[in-house]
Amino acid sequence: MIVKRRGGMCEYIPSPQEKREGLIRDHTLNLIDNLHLRLERLEQELGMSLDQADDFSKALEKIRDDEHRNRELHNDLISKGSIEIITN
Repeated sequence: MIVKRRGGMCEYIPSPQEKREGLIRDHTLNLIDNLHLRLERLEQELGMSLDQADDFSKALEKIRDDEHRNRELHNDLISKGSIEIITN
């Protein structure tokens, strides 16, 4: 993180490495989903069992739900300054 200070104000600027990591992190699930769909299509064309593909789809959906919940909790923490614990 690059910090610039001017007249009592601080400006936080992400470094190029942090920008790359953020970009990768933001698009990783979409890339994995794309690869999964391509492999599933190949498995269908080859007549292979789709049990593992279905299991992976469920796991990927759970990961997406967890990420969404974590993002909501983070935004709540930032906006309210406090957080409520949510349990499933």
